[in-house]
Order: sequence, then C-alpha cells, then structure tokens
Amino acid sequence: MPDVTWYEAAYHGRDQRVMPLEPGHRFFLSKHHVPKGGTLLDVGCGTGNFLAAARAKGFEVTGIEFDRNAAQFAREHLGLRSTFSCTLEEFAEKHPQEKFDVITFFEVLEHQDKPLGFLRLVKRCLKEGGHIALSVPNRERWHMAPDVLDYPPNHLTRWNARALTGFLTAEGFTVTGIHEERIGVRQATGVLNSAVRTGMVSKLAGWAPPAPSDLAEMKPEEMTQAVQRAAQSHRQQWASILVAAKSAMFFPVAILGLPYFRLRGYKGLYLSCIAMRVNA
Repeated sequence: MPDVTWYEAAYHGRDQRVMPLEPGHRFFLSKHHVPKGGTLLDVGCGTGNFLAAARAKGFEVTGIEFDRNAAQFAREHLGLRSTFSCTLEEFAEKHPQEKFDVITFFEVLEHQDKPLGFLRLVKRCLKEGGHIALSVPNRERWHMAPDVLDYPPNHLTRWNARALTGFLTAEGFTVTGIHEERIGVRQATGVLNSAVRTGMVSKLAGWAPPAPSDLAEMKPEEMTQAVQRAAQSHRQQWASILVAAKSAMFFPVAILGLPYFRLRGYKGLYLSCIAMRVNA
C-alpha cells in the first residue's frame, strides 16, 4: 500500500478545493433508515466535502485523511477542526475509548492492501448497532479500455455487490442498503472516449504524464517534479484542451445512446452500501 508521499503526489491538485459530493455521499444522506444525527467518523475525508454536508445534517463529525494538505484544507477552509492526518490504525491507538454511531469510508476500501484488517479496525471504532457507509468502484461497470487508475498501486482490490455483501456479512454486519449506479451521460462519454485512442495527446505534450504505477517507482523528489512538470507545461496544458475537445465530440453520441446503454444493463462507476453492526 502506498505511503502518504505517494498519495500527496498522485492526488496533487485535488487537495486544494472542495470537490462535489459523490454518489456514495448522496446515497447515505438520502436514506431514511440511517441515523439522522450522532457521532460520525469519515475515513479518507479528503478536503471535507462530505463532512461538511453531514455536519449540516446534524452529525457531530470527525475526519481522518492520509493527505496532510487535504486535511489542512478541511480544517482551515471548512472549519472542520476534528480532522486528523493519520491512518485509521493510528487514530484507534490514540483514541481507544472513542466509539462512533456511524463510520463512513467512501472510495477507500479498494485502496487497502489488507481489507479485512481495515474492516476490523472500523468495527473496533464503531458502537454496537452502529452503521457503516461506503462506496467502491463497481468492477461490473461498463468500460471499453483499461483504466490505469484501477491497478496497483492505486486500486488493490475490486468489488461487486455479491463480493461486498459477503465480505461485510462474514464480519458481523447486515447490509441494509446497496446501490449500483446506473450509467449516465458523463460516464458514457468517458467510456466512448477511452475506446478511441489516437496518441495525439502524448505527441502534442512531448511526453506522457506519469501513471500511478510510474509514480510508485520514483523517489519523493522525483514524484513532485513529475507532477509539477505535468501541471506547469504549456504543451501539457494544450494537450489537456485537446483531451477536453475530443471528449466533447462523444457527448452527443452518449446522449443519443444512453437509452440503449441502460436497456443493455450497463452499470455506472460506483457501488454504494450501508450496513449495520449486529454482533461483536
């Protein structure tokens, strides 16, 4: 599993702004059978978008974030004072008596090299009868080309509804809600775009930006330089414009094809789940 240095480099640029709520966040916040208040711990809270939304719903929130820059942003810009830059294991060791009504971990489980150990740590911090909520990329989602982000060192496991339900049930949880996202126009556009590769972007940029697996092989200072080069290069910026233009070409096709894609049962990116702890 990558360390904090890798995450800060690989996710550079996403730790300085509030991201939109993701499908897993909205799934949890919209359900009537989950607690509407109490203590909530969000593992992998990023810059605090979900924590802020949960706080507005009446939860007393705490966040854990591997990326130190993101945790600092959450504290300073969203007033989320109880946001800590540490692992769940470190948090549990420092706060052994603290138990939460709800623990959430959205787009976190697939990054764990020991998912069972991670879930047992979650359970250790959760009250009896407490709830967990999570989301993972659905391994049954529609795709037409490999996604470099779906391989180590970024994603270490893959999940579908059956695997996730069995995993949670075996550890003393009852799944009370599970949702497979339907394919949407934006995702359909991305799938169609990924299926047509021309190599023009790399030629225009003059080099290929490092993939997550490339970053994993670099020293910390090399990672920082590579990420900064990709962000600051004028040729790379023009290449990004070309990427956006190419994607826009497939947007009308995605709109027209969406009814067909849904009729065929093509699934979207995210699998969201809510479960309740039923035994020790």
